[in-house]
Amino acid sequence: METVLCLAFGRVFLRPYRSMKHPVSIRDRSTVHGCAYGAQKHPSSPAFISCASVSDCPVSVILLVADAAAVCYTGKMNKISFKRIISIITLLPLLAGALFGCRDDASRQSYRQFAQMLEAAHAVVQIIELEAEYFDILIDELFVDYVTSDSITLNYYVADPASFGIDIESITPTLGEVATFETMNQDIWENHEYEEEFVDFLYGALRPDQQILYDVLTRSYDISLKWDNDDFLYYTGYIHPNTGIQAQLPIILAEFNFRSPADIDIYFKLLEDAGRYFGDIIEFERERSRRGMFLSEANVDRVLENIESFLAHREDNFMITVFNDMIDGYGGLSEHQREQYKQRNTDLILNQFMTAYENLHDAMSELRGVGAHEGGLADLPDGRRYAEMRMQYTTDSDIAIREADTWLRSELDAVFQRLRAILTTDRQLAELLNNDALGELPHDTPENYLSMLEAAIARDFPPLGPVSYTVREVHASLQDHLSPAFYLTPAVDSFQDNVIYINLGDDVDNLSLFTTLAHEGFPGHMYQTVYFNRQSQHPVRNFFTGLGYSEGWATYVEIESFRYAGLGENETELLQLMQKYDLLFSSRVDIAVNGLGWDIDRLSEWMGEMGFEDRDIVENLFHTVTGDPLRFLPYSIGYLEMSALRQKTETTLGRYFNPVEFHRFILDFGPAPFSLIEWHLEDWTNNELSKALAA
Repeated sequence: METVLCLAFGRVFLRPYRSMKHPVSIRDRSTVHGCAYGAQKHPSSPAFISCASVSDCPVSVILLVADAAAVCYTGKMNKISFKRIISIITLLPLLAGALFGCRDDASRQSYRQFAQMLEAAHAVVQIIELEAEYFDILIDELFVDYVTSDSITLNYYVADPASFGIDIESITPTLGEVATFETMNQDIWENHEYEEEFVDFLYGALRPDQQILYDVLTRSYDISLKWDNDDFLYYTGYIHPNTGIQAQLPIILAEFNFRSPADIDIYFKLLEDAGRYFGDIIEFERERSRRGMFLSEANVDRVLENIESFLAHREDNFMITVFNDMIDGYGGLSEHQREQYKQRNTDLILNQFMTAYENLHDAMSELRGVGAHEGGLADLPDGRRYAEMRMQYTTDSDIAIREADTWLRSELDAVFQRLRAILTTDRQLAELLNNDALGELPHDTPENYLSMLEAAIARDFPPLGPVSYTVREVHASLQDHLSPAFYLTPAVDSFQDNVIYINLGDDVDNLSLFTTLAHEGFPGHMYQTVYFNRQSQHPVRNFFTGLGYSEGWATYVEIESFRYAGLGENETELLQLMQKYDLLFSSRVDIAVNGLGWDIDRLSEWMGEMGFEDRDIVENLFHTVTGDPLRFLPYSIGYLEMSALRQKTETTLGRYFNPVEFHRFILDFGPAPFSLIEWHLEDWTNNELSKALAA
């Protein structure tokens, strides 16, 4: 069932970022040829009306204003659009009477005409408001669907489920579903349903924040609908040496939020669910093995080491000690209740959770070398297309694989040339580098480093206001298999308390700790997350972009943070360049192996040309990028995109460029594809320049 509504109203309409396919826009004071254009695009739509002028379009809603924009709305009737159309239909009699009245009285008085026009304008405003209202309803539904998909997501992202209309008691505690063909096809169908509902909306009737969300979501759906090869499901699995679920789940559960006694019970049920969950993952990985897509032997060995390290700590396991500490600090419990909770947690950890890990270890050992895929994603059938789609989603960039490779090589060469120039002209810095004495920073606590950063960034970044945080160290059993640091994203409705984990397993030097805390804390992930949440944007914005914006921002500010360490100008630049070089080099390897199909011999040849002739180094990096494909690209491509936005803005504004205001724009805009940010940034930059020149 198709339905059409033609509207013309003042400067409310803005072209959609994604494309000009829908809605259609024209600028004409007396005709609505946009409707005729729509009929040409959708000739099979029986309800489409082609109108030549106002008097010939009695079933259209027309408000004649200067520079009116006509919008043709067409879409399939669904549960949201049906409600909207019914609401609109109830307004049509008012509009028809107001606009056309009784045509037999040619001498209608002007005040009557004016009054009718006001009635029509009011009705159009109501229709516009209805669009925004129903868009919010759909977004609320989408948010609830997402956060209730598993109990960990709900616990981490929502502090007060009832405020979002979520009945926590009706949700069965679960660690989530492991993907199957059935669930994948169900997800694709649901994505298609949501996209159909989104494209039905009158883009120009949405608020500016809704238009941005519309663009973010439609891009996400567009990419997801391209995953049309069933084999894609098995190209990457759940188990990875460093970022797999087996490495992350203990930390995630250890930080489970106990906001009520019910949360403690849910946590216990999640521990009980580990056997089922890992059992499903094992079956998924077996299927990957049968298809010849399983982890290489080297990467399986890394996973086994990770599991063995975790299992080596039983009674002293950090999940037990952390839980005990949390229960001791939990109010309203008697000593008997505390001891009962502690005993139950210990029993579940030792007898169920660790048993699930033992089963995973046995399965990985059994599958080692069976159906292993030794190369990158590009070697798999249709793998290059898959790699490109995955890269574009995770990086928030529309760049193609070969363009990304060219960009990385170009930036890598530029960084290398600048490094060589500095070290050639500054012998003192070269000597410090040779003696491993660059970037010496006085030893201090992580909390003090964060305080230093919070004060130092004030000259370049907008103020954040008070924020509380806790810094914790990664337990020894996980140090070899987790990232150098990570920030735990807080609930969207309770983001005042934040947690940063730092991994000190490799004797991190003071400057590395300082810049890592900049990445995770000020002005990195914590700063950006709290800032955005305080803008009262819809929380669904947190879920439908990749990592490019967030990791691009955090990497960008991490490199900037060298300027806050109190070092000399040349030393600061040298350290920044070295940091960039490491990231760009690893990313170039990542994209060459997974996007272009390099094997280890081709990689060895290139790395030899770059001065790395040790075969062990080559093999280690090759296994890293095949064990977790495209892992580096959200950081590098995100950083390059973020830096390009700044460079373009600085070039346009020249002496009027203000880093605080530029960063404010990026932070206010929030997570989004870079092409969308750039599109809006261009308007912002031109407005800033006009204001500066007029001052």
